[in-house]
Amino acid sequence: MHTIDPNAQIKLVAVDMDGTFLDGEGQIPEASWALIDRLQERGIKFVPASGRQFATLREQFAPLGEIAIIAENGTVVMHGENEIYSNIIDKSSVDAVIQAVRAQSALDAGLVLCGRRTAYVERADEAFAAAIAPYYRAVQVVDDLALVEDEIIKMAINVGTGAVKEMATALEVPLQVVISGSHWVDAMNHGVHKGLALNALQEKLGISADETAVFGDYPNDLEMIKAATYSFAMANAHPVVAEAANFTAPSNLEHGVLQVLGAYLDGRAQL
Repeated sequence: MHTIDPNAQIKLVAVDMDGTFLDGEGQIPEASWALIDRLQERGIKFVPASGRQFATLREQFAPLGEIAIIAENGTVVMHGENEIYSNIIDKSSVDAVIQAVRAQSALDAGLVLCGRRTAYVERADEAFAAAIAPYYRAVQVVDDLALVEDEIIKMAINVGTGAVKEMATALEVPLQVVISGSHWVDAMNHGVHKGLALNALQEKLGISADETAVFGDYPNDLEMIKAATYSFAMANAHPVVAEAANFTAPSNLEHGVLQVLGAYLDGRAQL
């Protein structure tokens, strides 16, 4: 099935970004704005849910004003400037990841400390800056990440060589380590994920799983997929996501999220 039951009372739509909502060029499809307007007119909340930084997502969706945003792979949930939920990593674990990443110079690995105030990096080379730019708009370059004085909610490692499995294995730290992209590995506290963040938002808004639609494509979307009755894996999704989701949407290259939501808003049972 590619569509939502036209009789479903959807109140919240949560969408992953890369490989899901964004097109093949990594851009928000132009038709999205009119569709989101239609969702909002129906009282349906549109929620970006991404590994991207809150500042990045807020900028990308600035035309929508103050909306709920699940950022940093579920380690923070914001509504406008109001924090609904966040999860802080202890300093010893942060230091352990810093040392582990520094030891993997052969992988061309660079670490982003995702803080409550901004993101921090100690690499300033052009290749690394270009790699993180689509995901982190608010970035501060520091001499030593170990000296950063901020609460850290997530650590993101860009692996220039693409050897993400090797990087993940090298992180022998007491944290949850997730491969979140072809060049990205994330580390956060155990039990923290987009699903937990979505649950916190659902509770805050009084919205149930039966009133929620979710779209995702990568393993870091798994728990979020399980938090919604109308869970969609994109046609281009990782096999574990396809297996976990209740439904399938056309690929992001076909603007599958827009197709499914458009059909629902039109009261159509088929695309």
